[in-house]
Amino acid sequence: MFRDSFAVRSALLAFLLAASATGPASLWAQDQAAITASTTEETPPLPRFRHIDLAGKPTSFTRESVIVLVDDDFAPFSYAGAAGEAKGIAVETAEAVCAELRTKCNVVLMPWEKLSGGASNSGGVVAGLRLDDKTLSQFQPTRPIYRAIGRFVARKDNELTAITPDELDGKRIAVIGGSGYETWLTRNFADAEIVPFPTLGEAEDALRGAKVDLLFGDGLQLVYWMRGEASQNCCKYIEGAYYDNALFSRPYVFLVRRGDDELRQAFDYALDQLQESGSYARIFGRYIPGRFW
Repeated sequence: MFRDSFAVRSALLAFLLAASATGPASLWAQDQAAITASTTEETPPLPRFRHIDLAGKPTSFTRESVIVLVDDDFAPFSYAGAAGEAKGIAVETAEAVCAELRTKCNVVLMPWEKLSGGASNSGGVVAGLRLDDKTLSQFQPTRPIYRAIGRFVARKDNELTAITPDELDGKRIAVIGGSGYETWLTRNFADAEIVPFPTLGEAEDALRGAKVDLLFGDGLQLVYWMRGEASQNCCKYIEGAYYDNALFSRPYVFLVRRGDDELRQAFDYALDQLQESGSYARIFGRYIPGRFW
């Protein structure tokens, strides 16, 4: 997992989201009951974020337990529940992987700043580290379980139905300033008026108040906002989901210490099984208030 992908908190994980004061972590805490109530038993259709390696089945895996270290404050992927227990998409996915491998999963919540050192000493699996040269020199990633998706949001009274350069000509588009989303907009919609804001919350306020025509950003963060009270039910997605691996769709992964090929291969194999069976989609669906792809 990489805190440079998403935009959930500074610019951490491209894979995870760049966090802000109104990002998924705080919204999850505020709207947990409503989100749980709105979740159906149907498996939500989920994009296939990883390719399947048909030759990836490990020849043997006999470990009695696997330690999994996760960020303690990175909802909806990993966080501490009301009683201090580990919860989140990454937590349940890791536990499902261990069940698939018939081993015990010991999930440990840690502050993000201490994850790297803890992972180096544990010899297990870690989720939540920033993907940079230093991390990749010590750890090898699994294939991704998620990639950030860019989405356009408009007020419900906006009659725009398609995103094209001509349709966005002259339109005011809010975005987090300095983010990969802003760079993507400037490259693809040069004739639009791109309006950067310091935080996602300010960009959302501008759209709700009709000071801009559109908002472009991380789909996962935006679905929490649109389904939460802060949006006042103002807005909707415009058709179309966007990927850019270099700018904002870097992958969310599990990381295994370099040299432990057996554990990395076993984890990837089990993750493949979870995707193919629909189990991962069901886990993911329990933590989100609605589709954003």
